[in-house]
Amino acid sequence: MIKGLVMKIMQIVPRMEVGGVERGVIDFANYFKDKDDEIIVVSGGGRLTHELKRLNTKHYKLNVYKKSPFTLLSVRKLRKIIKEENIDVVHARSRVPAWIAFMATRKSDVEFITTAHGFYSSHFLSSIMGWGKFVICPSKVIARHMQESFCVDYSRIRIIPRWVDLEKFKFAPKRDTTRNVTLLSIGRISPSKGYEYLIRAMRRIVRVNPYVRLDIVGEATGKKKRYLNYLKSLLQRYSLNYYVRFLGYRSDVEDMLRKASVLVVPSVVEESFGRVIIEAMAVGVPVIATKVGAFPEIIEHRKNGFLVPPRDDEALKDTIMEFLENRRLVERIVINARKRVEREYVLGECAERTRKVYMEAKNLKRILVIKISSLGDIILVIPSLKAIKEKYPQSELTLLVLKKYASLFHGCPFVDRIIGLDSDYKKISSLVNISGRLCRLNFDYIIDFQNNLASHVIAFLSFPRRSFGFSRKLGFLLTHRRPFPEDKSVDPLSSQERILELVGIKFKKKELTFWNLPDGGVSLLDETYRYVGINVSASRKWETKNWPPEYIIKLIEMIYNQLPSFRVVLLGDSSAKEVSRKIESSVRGKIVNLCGRTGLRELVRVIRHLEAFITPDTASLHLAQCLGVPTIALFGPTNPSRHTVASKKLEVIYKKMDCSFCYRQRCPYRHNKCMREIYPREVFSRMKYYLRDSKNRESNKRRDRIK
Repeated sequence: MIKGLVMKIMQIVPRMEVGGVERGVIDFANYFKDKDDEIIVVSGGGRLTHELKRLNTKHYKLNVYKKSPFTLLSVRKLRKIIKEENIDVVHARSRVPAWIAFMATRKSDVEFITTAHGFYSSHFLSSIMGWGKFVICPSKVIARHMQESFCVDYSRIRIIPRWVDLEKFKFAPKRDTTRNVTLLSIGRISPSKGYEYLIRAMRRIVRVNPYVRLDIVGEATGKKKRYLNYLKSLLQRYSLNYYVRFLGYRSDVEDMLRKASVLVVPSVVEESFGRVIIEAMAVGVPVIATKVGAFPEIIEHRKNGFLVPPRDDEALKDTIMEFLENRRLVERIVINARKRVEREYVLGECAERTRKVYMEAKNLKRILVIKISSLGDIILVIPSLKAIKEKYPQSELTLLVLKKYASLFHGCPFVDRIIGLDSDYKKISSLVNISGRLCRLNFDYIIDFQNNLASHVIAFLSFPRRSFGFSRKLGFLLTHRRPFPEDKSVDPLSSQERILELVGIKFKKKELTFWNLPDGGVSLLDETYRYVGINVSASRKWETKNWPPEYIIKLIEMIYNQLPSFRVVLLGDSSAKEVSRKIESSVRGKIVNLCGRTGLRELVRVIRHLEAFITPDTASLHLAQCLGVPTIALFGPTNPSRHTVASKKLEVIYKKMDCSFCYRQRCPYRHNKCMREIYPREVFSRMKYYLRDSKNRESNKRRDRIK
């Protein structure tokens, strides 16, 4: 038993009828009956429920098997059972139960795990099997199928094969296979099992060895009865009624295997595993199987079994005849097969590996932070990313952001995954596609810092267990919400903290932060100089935020006249190129004009090398603060209390006007007085103060090094 918390685990299957999945649930209940963990089973009932009763395993009968919209009415009942039984993990092993279990575990701390037992069709209704926090696959071939058909990330896949209970399936190989040979085939009567090819092989075998018999164990239900009638007609046609028997359902599989001389599995479609194969290998019965699906993962041809091509009755006949004639080979194969089972397919080991997945799910939080735009607001959210990671150090934190900003977070220690969106993400088709992708990642928490209608729809349709944000008109889209702050002057981190408090998080310090980027890109600046940066413009849309170009020219002249050891770096996006060229041509002295020449990561490296930065209200203001660069922020139409985080290295300059904080992108009076009232001399004076302080700090560092 793996040490750790004691869990209550719910296994949910359509019905407890005879089959590999259902027998696996019985084995699981049997293994854990004497352990600390408790197994509870939910199904639509069936013949194997008496086995659960014998094991003292609780069973709840619910309508979790019918493929009908009315089946979803069971969600509320299942949720009630989960709450009353205090369930920790719900493990769904089929599609209809998975949909019910998924819905029932939302708004709770109950983990949702799936096992993909088959090659599901690439259909939306089947996609639920890839929505588990972890997706258990019995074989590598199923793992590839879930990746390729349902885009399940491999990090969420756990490969745990089916198992065999060695207490029930004891090793007892047959000594004589020359006379009274019994071929056994076990599986539901279905065209996918390829029984007609085995019957055709029998027609040839009995001509050579009339002592061979074939027993086929399995039921034909519904439309499959037509296939059973077809097989019986083949027996009539080939005069094989004496040699072949259909035994129907049998509960004594282990006894049937012990009496068999060889197990034949003639499947013609991809099989997810092959439980009966390892059971036969356990008891010492050689196996002949077709080379489909996961069978080659279990059987190594002529080492621990035989593999034949599917739909090839001639190959089947030849292999069975070789088995009858080459006793020495068969004995070696049987021993190797038993060793393989003991090494890889033991019930206890597979059950503990499954339990380890449950533990991993309980200890892991998958968290999505939605902050799609704009760049400045995304930078302001970095302290929240750090706080979330500190609160949940074992979490997988994903950031949903516009693609053009995603590169900034490459290498960020607070983010494990970045999902980039196109700028048209608000389209209905885009929202559906995004949400479908996020559904597959099965998030525990979604924290919505974007807080617009589109982001709330994404959070809702992604079906997290919990979602957090500020409420809008459609408040039900989030499971946990707070009203927007009434005080419009609340700073960004205090505003974010109101959402984080819903997750149990508070900032230790309300300050902007960044992380160390690897060196590179510094060649844009000559490191023999000291630099002052000036952001030429806020954005093309926000004319009212921009400081007049002639003021920038005057400030640069003051710097070059009074601070000859400094050079000026002009920063801005491509829309600022024209203005920056005019400024550059109007100033005596060399200017480093980087407008439109830096990507986000290069911009970080450049700003990090500045000794002071002058900027209007724009993203680079917050970036400079994050990097600890002394910053002078020039504000006009927007409220600095609402858009900045106070710090010792930030100086905000604004002029109070009757029309202050109008939040207009163009000034209705056409003079942009709020920015024009900020004069270059005042800015230069404040800049010198920071440069002097910076110089003193450098001198103190040098003295400390000398000491």
